[in-house]
Amino acid sequence: MWHEISSFISTALSVFFCAVAIKLSDDYLDRAIDELTGHKNWAHKLGNGTMLYAMLMLIIAAGLNATVSLPLFLSSYIIGMFHDLKQTFPSRLTGLQESCVVLLIGIAIFTWQMMLFALLYIFAIQLIDDCIDYKLDDMAGYRNFAHKLGVVESLLLAGLAIISAFAIDEASFAPVLSGTIVFFLGMYYEEAL
Repeated sequence: MWHEISSFISTALSVFFCAVAIKLSDDYLDRAIDELTGHKNWAHKLGNGTMLYAMLMLIIAAGLNATVSLPLFLSSYIIGMFHDLKQTFPSRLTGLQESCVVLLIGIAIFTWQMMLFALLYIFAIQLIDDCIDYKLDDMAGYRNFAHKLGVVESLLLAGLAIISAFAIDEASFAPVLSGTIVFFLGMYYEEAL
């Protein structure tokens, strides 16, 4: 019994630290846009150290449960590229090509089931987050998934993705969801201060 509880807690904490790493990385990349819109951004507080803190959080997440946290991080990278699929990056690859390379690396290191679980889960979170940020992104002139697909359609697609992720890996779903909820509660508590 204690082993199951310990495993659940370590996985949930791993997801929490992975979410912090994703948030810090995203804030670092979006610092200019967030400054224009007045959106709170950790990169404004942490400055050039933001990416170092993101790496530290990812290391902690991987130490707690690499088989869950790293596919989630790789999936957030892939989903983040969906807006830049045709753009060429410093690797001289387009966003689509980089996404495919990262996906293949994830499948080679982990399993295709875990990568599919992570992709579906992160896609659902991104869709829900885009619905929440609909007005802020609209003011910034940024078109997210909710603008492109519609809010109702995005929420329906998020629900389908969540159900599919659950069907693929029921055992990982509850601790992953718990870690995500703790992260979002912490984030909204911090924003309320």
